[in-house]
Order: sequence, then structure tokens, then C-alpha cells
Amino acid sequence: MEVDAHIGQSRRAEHTLDEARIYADSIVNTLRQPLLVLDAEQRIVTANRSFYRTFQVTREQTEHCLIYELGSHQWDIPALRELLETIVSTNVHFEDFEVDHTFPTIGRKTMLLNALRLERRGGEPWLILLSIEDITDRRRAEAALARQTRELERSNADLEEFAGVAAHDLQEPLRKIQFFGEQLKTEYGEALGTEGQDSLERMRNAARRMQRLISDLLSLARIRTSEQRFVPVDLAEVLRNVVSDLEVQIEQAGLQLQVGEMPTIEADPLQMRQLLQNLLDNALKFHRPDEAPVVKIHGELLGVPAGRPLGSPPVGETCQVIVEDNGVGFDEKYLDRIFKVFQRLHRRDQHEGTGMGLAICRKIVERHGGEISARSTPGRGSSFMITLPVVHEQEMN
Repeated sequence: MEVDAHIGQSRRAEHTLDEARIYADSIVNTLRQPLLVLDAEQRIVTANRSFYRTFQVTREQTEHCLIYELGSHQWDIPALRELLETIVSTNVHFEDFEVDHTFPTIGRKTMLLNALRLERRGGEPWLILLSIEDITDRRRAEAALARQTRELERSNADLEEFAGVAAHDLQEPLRKIQFFGEQLKTEYGEALGTEGQDSLERMRNAARRMQRLISDLLSLARIRTSEQRFVPVDLAEVLRNVVSDLEVQIEQAGLQLQVGEMPTIEADPLQMRQLLQNLLDNALKFHRPDEAPVVKIHGELLGVPAGRPLGSPPVGETCQVIVEDNGVGFDEKYLDRIFKVFQRLHRRDQHEGTGMGLAICRKIVERHGGEISARSTPGRGSSFMITLPVVHEQEMN
């Protein structure tokens, strides 16, 4: 009876061991990373399916083969040999040991190797567990991103150079046209006659328009190349400064301004000022001549993203700023045009401008990771909706 009991216990132990082995093999074979188990002589004891699939070898070719001879010596990699020999002699483990190697069958690969020595009970020889992560695509993506970043930096440098040239070399002739035009009007106005004075005034107006256009183009270029970090900006304070700057135009137009609550967000303060100024200036330009202009500006937080823990930094929260006017409005079928460069829906003799103001607004909003849209009815006014992040994640890091 004791013998039978002993045999039964042995069988149960063997069954348990077999189940554990099957369970372990199943886990290893479901891993996406290639795995190898080597003996002390650096021969391959076993490998998982990912290894066979990734490196295009079979079980028969792999098991019991010295790793350096595998696949016609494809794995005779000096860095790998150094790694394994160090483990054999010192029993240290390695993490993220990067190796570049060109395989005849699958091409160049960049791999991260993790290796450690497995000590076993009962005096059995130890083994080496080697995991291989193929990071070739990651390194290629990083290299492509680095190239794009360098190209973008060169492009921005060229743009900055152009902006510097435009600021001086393009505007200087226009300033001279304005100066000499004023001299002609003052000293020779009577001799020019009515027709000559009209031509002179047209020339001066054209020079002024060109100056404004160059100024707007420079503003557009500087939005892209700005290196100003986002800082907390009180939009209510920004709006007060904008209203102060436009005080004369507001009084001349008889504009009624109604300001509601405005949030504080992380942003580029100068660009927020330009954004609100352009929107308010747009309302001043396109008001109806038969009715006093009314502009309403207010903002609100749009709530907390679902799943964000209470009390955590407000990354992901957004706010909306709405600018409403009772101006001339526009047909919404032209909505895709109003935020583009040089697009005008009205003749210059009706409403002055370069067609750049709303394009600049769009670029500012996009730089801040937001969106701008509009609703309008001809003859009844327009509403501009700007959605912006409250906090930018890079500023939290």
C-alpha cells in the first residue's frame, strides 16, 4: 500500500510539473518579443515562436545549435559574443544592450538585448535567458523625425531671415514713397491740379496698403517661428489692453462693447493679444452703416475630460471664447474662405483691409492646439468661436 501511495504521489507530481511546463511554454510563445534559452556552452536549448517568425529560421535549425553558427553564422555578432561571454564569466545581467546588425535574409536590424543567467536547483547547469526586441522601425522613425526637425529649423531660420529683410528692405521704399508723396502734396499740390492730386492720393493709399500687407505677412510668419513659452494669461486683462489700444476707433464707430467672464489659460500672451485685437478689429471694419455696432465677448470653461482624477492638473481641459457682432455678416457657404490668406468677401472700397486678419487668428489658434470657427447670417452679424486648451501638457513636464 505504501508503494502504491508513493507511485500515486509521484504521478501527481509529474502531472503538476507537466502542467506547469505547458503553462510556461504557452506564456513564452504568446510573447511578441523573440526569446532564446542558451546553455552554458551558448548552445540554443529552445526558442519561442516569435524568434522563429522574426528571424526566419526553423526549430530544427535552431535547437542545440551554437548561437554563433545559427543561420550560416548570421548570429556571429561581436557585440553579442561580448555580451554572452561577460554573463558566463561574471553572472551579471544586461538591460537594453543595443546592437545593429545586417542579416543576409532579413536585412539590417537594430535590436535591444536583455540577458540574465538562470540558476537552477539540484545542481543542474545554469541557463541564459536572452530576449530580443526589434526596434528597427522605432529608430527609423526617430531618425526621420530628427531629419524633419532639422529641416523645420532650417525653414524657420530662412523664414526669420526673410522677415528681417521684409521688415527693412521692403518697407523702406514704401516709407520713401509716403515721404515724397507728402512733399509733393505740400509743395506742388496746386500745380498738380485736381486730377494730379487724386493720382497722388491713390499712390499714397497703395503704399499704405502695401505696408499693412507686409506687416500682416510678417505677423503670420512670426506665429510659426515664435519660441515664446506658454505662460498663464488672463484673457480679461489682455482684452482690457486691446480695448485701450483701439479706444479711438471704438469711439469713432460708436461701438457698444459687452464683456463677460474671461478665463485664464496657458498661452503666448502676445499672440493672445493679437488674436483678440484682430477679432475686435474685424467687428469694427464690418459693422453696418445704418446701425451702431454691438460686440459681445465672453468665455467659459468646457469642463473636465471624462476619467480624469479629481484634483489632478487640468491637462485636457478646454475653454471657449465667443466674439459676437451685429455687423454685415457673410454667407456661410464661404466659411472655408474667410480664414485663408488674402481672401476677401467684400470689395476694398466697401471695407478696408488686407484679407489677413482672420488667417492670422487661425494660425495663432492652431499654434495653441485649438480650433476656430464661425456662424453668420448676411445682414445680421457673425459669431466667432475659439476653443483653446486651458493647460498645455508640455508646460506640465
